[in-house]
This record gives sequence, structure tokens and C-alpha cells, in this order.
Amino acid sequence: MANKKATFKKEYVIDMAKLSKQPTNYTLKGIILPIEKINGAVVTEAPESTKLFAERPTKRMIEQYPILFPMINRDARTIIEYIATDGHTLITLFPNADLDIQDQNWQKHLTTTALADLRDTYNKRKAAYDSARGALHALSGK
Repeated sequence: MANKKATFKKEYVIDMAKLSKQPTNYTLKGIILPIEKINGAVVTEAPESTKLFAERPTKRMIEQYPILFPMINRDARTIIEYIATDGHTLITLFPNADLDIQDQNWQKHLTTTALADLRDTYNKRKAAYDSARGALHALSGK
């Protein structure tokens, strides 16, 4: 499974350098983030260079990035969307283990492999987040 790309998910690596140089672009449906890579491929074309994500988990991801980055590196700016076979997004996993559910029946649309991947990735991110809990609590208190 080393080089095989999963068809049940999309991994978006957010360009945090670009994000820090421009104002955050809020819309009524969420926040538009600059995308550096999708599933490991560098994005250069305009339509794929940005993507809309839910506001609340995205804001938390941006705020917590400086603390999470030293601990989980690239994963601190990687958002994973689990998708159905027809291409619609079921659930989105953020670096701090926040989940954004777009389809209430998401479990019915994921294979056992996809569910296992979601569980393992969530547990890994949750453990990293929990280990940084003290620093993140201090950040939220400012």
C-alpha cells in the first residue's frame, strides 16, 4: 500500500505560507484556503489552487497550527476528506482531530478499509492533539 493512492479520500496540504501573507477569505459557506498539494501532487492550476472548508474547524486549525506543527509537521496543515464513490464529500478530518460531517449517513458509504483508515488517522491526530493540550489551552485563553 506504499504507493497506491486511496480512492476513498483526498488529502489537501494547505499552503500556510501563502495563507499567512494574505487575509483569510471568508464566505457565507466557509473559508477558502490555498492548496499546495492534493493527494501528494503539487497544485498549480487556478481552479484547484483553493478550496472551501467549514469555518469553525478551519479557524481552529489555523489558530492551533503554530503549536501542532512542531509535533506533527506536515499533518498540521493536512485536511483529509473521505469521499463516496460518486465523489461527494462524506466527512472531513482536520489536523486537530476536528470532524466536519457533510453526509449524516457517511458510515454507509465507506468501505471497511476507508473506515479503518479514518479511525487510525483520527486516533493518531487525537493523540497528538491531546499531548499538546496544555499549550493549546494557553493559546485559547489569550
